Amino acid sequence: HNAGNLTIRGCYDVWQTRPASAHYQVQTDGTIGQLVWDRDTAWHAGNFAANTTSIGIEHADVSSSPWAVSEACLDNGAHLVAAICKFYGLGRPQWGKNVFGHKDFSATACPASLAGSQHAAYMSRAQSWYDQMSGSAPAPAPAAPNIDALADAVIRGDYGNGEERKLRLGANYAAVQQRVNEKLSGNTPTKPAGPNIDALADAVIRGDYGNGEERKRRLGNLYAAVQARVNAKLGY
Repeated sequence: HNAGNLTIRGCYDVWQTRPASAHYQVQTDGTIGQLVWDRDTAWHAGNFAANTTSIGIEHADVSSSPWAVSEACLDNGAHLVAAICKFYGLGRPQWGKNVFGHKDFSATACPASLAGSQHAAYMSRAQSWYDQMSGSAPAPAPAAPNIDALADAVIRGDYGNGEERKLRLGANYAAVQQRVNEKLSGNTPTKPAGPNIDALADAVIRGDYGNGEERKRRLGNLYAAVQARVNAKLGY
């Protein structure tokens, strides 16, 4: 993970003056950039043997208190993990077997939430993507774009201006530009309350959402977060 919520270009710039690098960066808006070819060695683990036998993926933290990555970053990062496992014949993503955190090789808290509060959701998503690639499960619902994060990136200048901005934002342009205008004018709308994961977890435990595929279908893109909360409540 990176604490500076860096863009792909931001990572590249930082690594020009530091003895560090990684193969991929996943931005807060979910965009993935490759900075080192898979066949080349990056310096991402702080351990030479690990560096030469692994592919490093950086994830931009959208928050540092507490540590967290955005939904788009989590989903696309998990998708990338699944694709790498499939392409190189590593098998279904499994933590400690073919997916590791930075702290497995160096004295660091990295990858923060991806080994903590968002770990279950991240690995569940990676496994779901892998199953879909292997033809054994339907594709997970794509993550909704993080309009707020995209608006912040636009304000920073990451998406240029005029036609360039429209082209790069695509179907998200109108919603993002509206949010940019709200931020710059100080007219910030009240956010609607998000889903109550705790209440949904209690409902799952009661049996209200069934099991297996029925539960996944009925919970939709909330499945991973709700199931992680269920597991925590049941002590798994």
